[in-house]
Amino acid sequence: MYRRAGFFLLIFLLGVLLIGCQSAERKPLESQDRDRDSISASERRVLADRLSRLATEVKGVQKATVVISEVTLADSTRSSSNRETGGKANPDTSDADISGMIVMLGISINNQVDEAQTKAEVQKKLKASDKRISQVLVTSDPELVKKINDVAAGIIKGEPIAKHQMTIKELGRQFGSNNPAY
Repeated sequence: MYRRAGFFLLIFLLGVLLIGCQSAERKPLESQDRDRDSISASERRVLADRLSRLATEVKGVQKATVVISEVTLADSTRSSSNRETGGKANPDTSDADISGMIVMLGISINNQVDEAQTKAEVQKKLKASDKRISQVLVTSDPELVKKINDVAAGIIKGEPIAKHQMTIKELGRQFGSNNPAY
């Protein structure tokens, strides 16, 4: 009888140890994985759609495609600009780090409106719509619009933004080389 009770006690203790040693699977909190200012892929798609609709509300804009890129420029860019200006501070750079969203917008414009004025209106409207937007780049150049459409289509399909980072950087360089006023 003691032997049987000892055997059941041993089985019970082993069962408790095995069950008690397992911990529940813990999923990391989203706030730990992402930067506070960054937005998720779904938030990015929703914001891009909203900004696209806002742009088409401007008179003369027939179609608008939006790609959102996040940027964070730290002290390293200021130190390189100081080297380029002979060690003197560049008045065009601020002392604060720059971070925010860059909105790249490809638009189709009606031929009966002033292109520069339409781009300025779109830029102003989008920038005023969200405080997280640091810069709005607007183009009607067919080549740039096609690249923006391709990136936006990939993002809409659910592809990660990281897959399109090279294209987005190239777009940023092309916007910069064209010296856009918007």
